[in-house]
Amino acid sequence: MAGIKKKLGVRISQLRLEAGMTQAKLAEKSNLSIDSISRIERGDRAPSLESLEKIAEALGTDPAELLNFKGREFKALAEGPPESLELWNLLKDRKRTEIKKVFEIARILLS
Repeated sequence: MAGIKKKLGVRISQLRLEAGMTQAKLAEKSNLSIDSISRIERGDRAPSLESLEKIAEALGTDPAELLNFKGREFKALAEGPPESLELWNLLKDRKRTEIKKVFEIARILLS
């Protein structure tokens, strides 16, 4: 099971990508460094409560939402490699036929 820092990092990354922000934009809006945002999202660093508040405000959400670790989708993203979240965000709004093509290509590459 993923630790709390990893889960928090995945959740922040998920919310950031849903907001259409880069790490640089989130860092700018939250008045934190890009390195800090990167380390938090990777689960290498636990943010302070003040930093959590700044991140939530920059994302336009309530700080409690940063700690919403519920759902099968979240669990899969938190326990997988960081690229899983990026891949999910790339595919989530695509047509079923497009996702099927990507899946077939992945299956060929990984066989």
